[in-house]
Amino acid sequence: MASRFLFLPEAANLPATNAPAPGVDAQIRPYLAYSDTTDEACDWTFVAPQGLTGALTAVISYYMASATSGAVRMQAAIEAITDGDAIDMDGTSSFDTANSNGETVPGTGQYPSQLSITMTNADSIAAGDLCRLRFNRDADGTSGTDDAAGDLHVLAIELRDAA
Repeated sequence: MASRFLFLPEAANLPATNAPAPGVDAQIRPYLAYSDTTDEACDWTFVAPQGLTGALTAVISYYMASATSGAVRMQAAIEAITDGDAIDMDGTSSFDTANSNGETVPGTGQYPSQLSITMTNADSIAAGDLCRLRFNRDADGTSGTDDAAGDLHVLAIELRDAA
């Protein structure tokens, strides 16, 4: 798989409500803190590169602020807008259905982990499309179990393709 994008906390577009809290840990690593009680989301904007082929995978690098047991559930969605699409850019979003995956958190608090989400729903993304990646923790567990207590700290998200 080829790495295509690296999404960092500092570049996230945070909505006015239900946004993860930006922070910096004691080792000066920026993160976005996702609550265990409220679904919080943010977006990153990018242009799909030439040579983009095959299925996409989002790889989330994270650690739990305090949890040492339980599972987390994460979701990612793609919006791909092609030149000439009939979309009101100021009034409409067109994200494809979110993809999700979950895992058991590390047994020691603040240990790192990576979770992969296969982006089977990728809004027919093609080279040159104006895109957004939306990421959220599924705190209410609508797509699977999320019962790990405390904040999930996202350090980075890598988007890979099959090339």
